[in-house]
Amino acid sequence: MCGRFELNISKEQLIKTFVISDPQIPMYEPNFNIPPGTDIPIIYQIGDHRRLTAAHWGLIPSWAKDRSIASHTFNARSETVAEKPSFRSAYKRRRCMIPATGYYEWKTLLNDGKPAGKQPFWIGFKGHQPFAMAGLFENWTDTESGEKIESCTIITRDAFPEINDIHSRMPVILPSEYYQLWLKGAIDDFPMIEEQDLTYYPVSKAVGSPSNNYEFKPLSD
Repeated sequence: MCGRFELNISKEQLIKTFVISDPQIPMYEPNFNIPPGTDIPIIYQIGDHRRLTAAHWGLIPSWAKDRSIASHTFNARSETVAEKPSFRSAYKRRRCMIPATGYYEWKTLLNDGKPAGKQPFWIGFKGHQPFAMAGLFENWTDTESGEKIESCTIITRDAFPEINDIHSRMPVILPSEYYQLWLKGAIDDFPMIEEQDLTYYPVSKAVGSPSNNYEFKPLSD
C-alpha cells in the first residue's frame, strides 16, 4: 500500500519537472508527511495541457451516497483497478499522476518469530528527486449540500524484491517517458521504473504522526 508520502519541492519545481501548462492549485507548500484524507497535488491532462490542481486523497466515486467511502479508497490495486466498481470508471476516463519525492512504509520487526513493533522507512530516488505515482481522480457532488469534491487514489502493485521485506506493496511509479501515455489513457498496463532506481533507509518513528511535518533524516547505525 501507500499510506504516507513526502513532496518536498517548490511549486515552481513542480511546474517545471512535470511540464505543467495550467497550474490551478490555489495554495501549495512542501510537505514531508502527507496522510490520506488530506488535499494533495495531482496532475491530469485536458487536451494538450497538463493541469496541476488539488484533490482529496481518498477517491469518492460519483455514485457514492456520502464521502465516508474515501477512508477505504486511498489506494487501488493495479491487479483489479479495471474491474472494481469504485475505480473502473476513473481508470477508463480520469487518470492522473501524484507527484512525490518519497514515500514511507512500516516494516514489522520480529523477536523470536513474534511481532515486536514496526520500523518506518523512507523510500524514493537518490537525492529525493521527484517522481510521479500513477493515480486516478473523480468528481463527486454532495446531493444534500451541493458541494463538489475532486478526489483521487494512488495505484499500487507488488513491491520490488529488495523492499518486499519492508512491505509487500508499493505505489506504481511511472517512468517519465510514459507520463503522456498514462495521462491520455493510451496504455492499459502499468509501466514501472527499474528497481535499481530506488533507495531506502530507516527513519524516526515520529513520522507516524502527520503533525510531525519536517524532513526525516536517515537513522544512524
